Amino acid sequence: MIGMLKGEVAQSTGPEITVLVGGVGYQLRVPLVPGQQFSRGEERTFYTQMIVRQDAIELYGFTDLRQKEIFSLLLGVSGVGPKTALNIVSGVEPSRFLEEVVSENIGYLSSLPGIGKKSAQRIVLELKERIVKKYGPGRAAPHADITGDAVAALVSLGYAESQARRAVGGVKADNVEDLIRSALKELIR
Repeated sequence: MIGMLKGEVAQSTGPEITVLVGGVGYQLRVPLVPGQQFSRGEERTFYTQMIVRQDAIELYGFTDLRQKEIFSLLLGVSGVGPKTALNIVSGVEPSRFLEEVVSENIGYLSSLPGIGKKSAQRIVLELKERIVKKYGPGRAAPHADITGDAVAALVSLGYAESQARRAVGGVKADNVEDLIRSALKELIR
């Protein structure tokens, strides 16, 4: 198995790049993270995950080890394949993803690319215990607290709890006030 590659970016076309390592070009599928670019000739390290199927051997590459961990966790969920897992990793900050799974934030998870409500529930069901076991029970505490407070504030303003959870789950913020403001903007749309 190929666990890591360090080499020169030879070619980059969207979600696929070719990394030249010791005269061999490895084609990697990478997450499309906003602001992340791979320049030709640039030396990069990629943490990789090889997937062998009946009809193909694919290599997925991540510049952040936490992205690879999330990708691997998602592959363990029934109904989530590599393409969906890569889309999720492309659209989420790894720590927040872990926090939202542990806090069972179905609204946030179902707002991720390729994930509906049932898939979000399956992700929580199949990953919550594994995440708590691996990272500890306090993993989700800070974000879960502000999420709960924001939902409570929106409910007190007259929104249904399901509406409030969906709005809060679809936005990012570092404190309760910003989270409520952003969620209100979502609700007003």
